[in-house]
Amino acid sequence: MTDLLVPTAPLHPHAVTDVPSHWRPTRRLTLLTPLYRESAATFARSARAVAALDYPDGLLQVLWLVEAGEAGDLDAARASAAMAAHRRPGVDWRLLRLPEMSPKGAALNHAFPYADGEVIGILDADVVPAPGQAAEAVLALEQGHALVQAEEISEPGAGLAARAKAAEDAVWHASVRGLKRLAGVHVVAGSSVYAWAATWDLVRPVRSDDVEESYHWSLRLMGTGVATGFLPSASRVSATERPLAALRQRARWTRGQLRAVAVNWPDLPARGRLLGAVTVGSLAARAALPVCCAGAVAVPALRPAALALLLADAACVLGARRDPAYRRRADATGWALVVPWHLLGSLAVYLALYEWARGERGWHSVRDGDETPTGTRENAEAPEGGHRAG
Repeated sequence: MTDLLVPTAPLHPHAVTDVPSHWRPTRRLTLLTPLYRESAATFARSARAVAALDYPDGLLQVLWLVEAGEAGDLDAARASAAMAAHRRPGVDWRLLRLPEMSPKGAALNHAFPYADGEVIGILDADVVPAPGQAAEAVLALEQGHALVQAEEISEPGAGLAARAKAAEDAVWHASVRGLKRLAGVHVVAGSSVYAWAATWDLVRPVRSDDVEESYHWSLRLMGTGVATGFLPSASRVSATERPLAALRQRARWTRGQLRAVAVNWPDLPARGRLLGAVTVGSLAARAALPVCCAGAVAVPALRPAALALLLADAACVLGARRDPAYRRRADATGWALVVPWHLLGSLAVYLALYEWARGERGWHSVRDGDETPTGTRENAEAPEGGHRAG
């Protein structure tokens, strides 16, 4: 998701503080993982994560989602090889060949009917959850939450982009938790999230057009009064080493969030509108940042606005860095680069508006080793504001 220009401290408390040693889960859990034209390394990485989960075999269902037909044959072969190499005999671990895999919402709509767990989690292909995360999530749900999500920590990267992105991710998570505590609204990240099956029913069918599906969940859930929260156990994701690809992905997220607000605004409850207004306001401030900074060189009247935006951004970064758990997620160079990285990332707002005007529906990968030559995966065109759900 795109970063929010909101206070990052104090943080909202975690949904659970610790899993008692005597407690064991008794709920059936289904994990859905869409795998769309991933590298063999990504399949193997995801399989190792499944094998390492500390969750009772007989209560765990893992559904790997790949494309049907000839286009998905390579994915299916890689999935089968990874599953065989890391098989857990007692786990219901299956490969589903689905008629639609792009965008993610279409895959989830096809997959939900196969999920038989009381609790359903969604893990992206590149996500490696902590071994105890699934049990922690179920405990949090049993204690009264309807949906919980794990934060994601970037793996170490050598390049400046990876180091800046690792710190930026920490700022984003701190912003989301700060916003939850400050205003009671929650931006759900859909790549490492768990909820009751009944909670998912509130947001189904999942949007499968250009709307960012997990942000759409955020807007919808804010009107239902359900309790959402954050897990202390984090997930690992690959480092981002390609600045241009990261900028394009940010544009995709921005476009999806703006469209989610636009298509839902008339029907949003008060809390949903508050969340939408915070998001749009943050994006507007981000878009103004490079303009004010560039214009301030020649136009003195713009200097106070440029300084205010830079100080606000720096305050968010420092607010996240003051927390020891976030501080260690990046080195000093990475933290120093967050504001310049945001300045560059602000251009994604303009790219998002340009893509939206052109009717683009692209989804952009940032993972190294992505074997799509252009680094992009174009979604099939859908009617404006409509569904391509199964």
